[in-house]
Amino acid sequence: MTIIKTFDTEENKNKFPKKYIILSILGLFMLTIIEIWASNTAVAFGESFEKLSLSEKNLKMENQILKNEIAKKASLSNIASRSAELGFSVSQSIQYIR
Repeated sequence: MTIIKTFDTEENKNKFPKKYIILSILGLFMLTIIEIWASNTAVAFGESFEKLSLSEKNLKMENQILKNEIAKKASLSNIASRSAELGFSVSQSIQYIR
């Protein structure tokens, strides 16, 4: 009786399986899609941040204008002239009651 043994060639042992190649390609494709999504999201957040920054700048300027108007209307010279228009006058003699 003769025993015949077949040996696998080295080509089959070094061959890279197709499923690893397909999985690698799918993985790269998914990473590309995720990168595109992340870039798009970052741009959208950048635009909204820019709008909020502009609104903040406008509100700060308006707040400063209002502070200036309050300071101008609360000044002593303005109060004195307004009180004179309403008929108030500076008292000549002050009397204290005890």
